[in-house]
Amino acid sequence: MNYYERIQKSIDYIESRLNSRIEIEKAAQEAFMSCSSFYRMFFALTGYAVKEYIRLRRISSAVRDIKETDASILDIALNYDFESNEAFTRAFRRVTGFPPSAFRKSNLNYVFERMNVMEKYYANQDPELLEKYPDIIVLKELKPCKVAYYCHYGTEPEEGAFSVMRDWLKRSGFNFEKDKLRIFGFNNPSPASPDQKEYGYEVWVTINDDFVVNDELVKTKTFKGGHYAVCTVRGLTPSGDGSAIFDTWQRFNKWLSESKYTAGNHQWLEEHLNFNDEFEYTGGMDLYMPIAPKESLSRTDKEIVFVDPIKTVSISFNGENAYYEALAFMYELAAKLGTGFSRRYFCYYDQDRAGKKDFCCKVHAEVKDEHEIQDDRLKYEVFPGGLYAYEEVEWKNNGKSWYQFINWVKMNSKYDFDNRPFMEEFVIDSPAIQPTTKVKHFMPVRNK
Repeated sequence: MNYYERIQKSIDYIESRLNSRIEIEKAAQEAFMSCSSFYRMFFALTGYAVKEYIRLRRISSAVRDIKETDASILDIALNYDFESNEAFTRAFRRVTGFPPSAFRKSNLNYVFERMNVMEKYYANQDPELLEKYPDIIVLKELKPCKVAYYCHYGTEPEEGAFSVMRDWLKRSGFNFEKDKLRIFGFNNPSPASPDQKEYGYEVWVTINDDFVVNDELVKTKTFKGGHYAVCTVRGLTPSGDGSAIFDTWQRFNKWLSESKYTAGNHQWLEEHLNFNDEFEYTGGMDLYMPIAPKESLSRTDKEIVFVDPIKTVSISFNGENAYYEALAFMYELAAKLGTGFSRRYFCYYDQDRAGKKDFCCKVHAEVKDEHEIQDDRLKYEVFPGGLYAYEEVEWKNNGKSWYQFINWVKMNSKYDFDNRPFMEEFVIDSPAIQPTTKVKHFMPVRNK
């Protein structure tokens, strides 16, 4: 069980006890972690401290009870394990800005959704492969981050690297309960043969972008992130001989040969999970294998590709002319943000309703985060990734090509349609759409 699944188990425990006493120690046990490691990992994955998450979920549930029932404020407060009406009112006002009694009379609402770590981080996978390798999970993305690092070369490089980083963490005043730390490592350089006694090991500690490191040994750099498969090392002990790690990498290689991925060229990683308050490693490791889709978008004929989820802002247009209004808006937005290949622009619509009054066309523009584009008309959402059939055409042949594309999938012996939305992506390299403008068609498919 990797640590994403562990944190989800703790969330499931918390959710089952929102209206009773929640013991943080018990939640940590559900995650198979010490309390200090649990605080650190929970915050790193969810973005919320454990106690803050519990408070926000309880207030959200209390809002529902306040709005939908006639229960007294005191009864609701006690139901969610607040010691008194006063304590509940203080917490409620801090979260919503209003006391419970005033909130009940208003038209306001407050919702803090249950966190689903699996849905947030995991990519869709081939069901057959997942059944065969249930311990290997594909992540949607390991995000870029700033790291403090030190690399040690010698006969025991792991201990040498960890010793330096452990001392630096203590001197810098870090605390596992309040700091969002993740600790990674990897051979650098790896031994050229099993007989080589001396090699290098590099340890990373994730830090905030504004944190300044002034140290003779510890330096900083930016990790670019990437696409990874993750697997927990079974039977690992802090003083083990490394055979468990080797066995896990071998299992990765077998999975890779059967999957739709090939090995990526970004950094492979070992994430060290459990540490005590003295930053001493006490066990637990997830391996991160860098991966990339086997298929390439370099050819112009139909092919099968894997598309990662895409962070976007979107806007919908409705009516008989919705498609052309959507394209006009797409080019208007591209002109504002800059054209070229640094950003993806695409649309999605119900082909069967085209030209009718209830026709709807939705435009998506790729973004890094929801604060990148400030426009009240736009909604932030993640366009789902997955397996797609792909082709590239000219816009003058757009309608005919879609018709032929649909028939191609229908006649395909290996793939069938999937119920995810398709993508009609435009290569925007001119101020307006031209007959020769390149359009990329992505049709969602699944194995038959």
